[in-house]
Amino acid sequence: MFQTEPILYLQSSGNELLTSLMILITTMGSSAFLAVVIISITFGINFRKGFLLFQLLIWTGLITEIIKTLVSFPRPDFVDNRVLNLECGLKSTSPFSGNGPEGIFALPDKEVLETFRLQETNSHSHFGFPSGHVALTTALWGGGSAIFNSRIIKTMAPVMILLVAFSRLYLGRHFLGDLLGGATVGLIFLIAFTLFLKSPLKDEFFRKENFEPVFRRQNIIIYGIMFVIPPALTALSLVSAEAAGFLLGTNVAYILIIRKGLPDDTGSAEQRVLRIFIALLMFGVSSLVLAAGFETIQPTPYLSFKLIEFLEAFVPASTIWASVVICTKLNLYRRGKELTGDREREWNRKSLEKHDKGY
Repeated sequence: MFQTEPILYLQSSGNELLTSLMILITTMGSSAFLAVVIISITFGINFRKGFLLFQLLIWTGLITEIIKTLVSFPRPDFVDNRVLNLECGLKSTSPFSGNGPEGIFALPDKEVLETFRLQETNSHSHFGFPSGHVALTTALWGGGSAIFNSRIIKTMAPVMILLVAFSRLYLGRHFLGDLLGGATVGLIFLIAFTLFLKSPLKDEFFRKENFEPVFRRQNIIIYGIMFVIPPALTALSLVSAEAAGFLLGTNVAYILIIRKGLPDDTGSAEQRVLRIFIALLMFGVSSLVLAAGFETIQPTPYLSFKLIEFLEAFVPASTIWASVVICTKLNLYRRGKELTGDREREWNRKSLEKHDKGY
């Protein structure tokens, strides 16, 4: 499961065209691609379903990072410097040149693991097991199939998961064992998510009273999950500040939105596209501005790398609230109460028509 022979064989049989295609496919498991998908669903299709799908993805990502940190397995190009990192185009500087463990179920060599874990530059992005791309792709397509009850998505899910997994193997970013580990993590969260959708707990995330600052059990549990656990995991160095910032930023935006009333999802195709455009524009511009701004600032004891990483994720994620406000001001959708009033008026109108016709 942690041998480099399959990777070396694939890379020796590849070419520039296949490499370009694999790099394109592998982006479907990246955080940027997932952000676009979630924003598109949230603003263009269904706000509630987009929020639930986001929670599935972010918690899958957080647990994957925790496992990466605890296991601390290297990537293939560290185990064998003949493996190319085709995704980044970097040549390995590892002192090791070998095919990895002899047995198919054996773990990486002990000397390799000890050398890798002694490196001071190790971070969550350097760890290999399990594959975050595969875990998130499994959660995205499986969760999309469950939440939309779509036969098309269900049919496409295994194809997309296999494509992303193959791209990670070909590009030299993961072993076969990493891919199976990522698929397992994604599947576990997918099963839990499916059970959650069938339970009454799902509705608790959309009750305004559960987010009021009062000492009720539901409020404490929800606030704890959304705002206490992520920074605690970051403080323990189990997850990156970026992951915690993205989760907290989105949750803050959601709290501000639900306190005003969740937006309605009605609207023409043009209105839906415009809502998506505004949300993506706000997210993208804030990301670019922060990245450019922090490049000119040197870290200090009060502005560490972790804080910068946190803010670069927190601020763009929180723009979801600003996007909802802008879309509401532009009448691109209506609030739930307004829709309820319209439905009641429509029901009364139809009842009068039936009465006049003698039904």
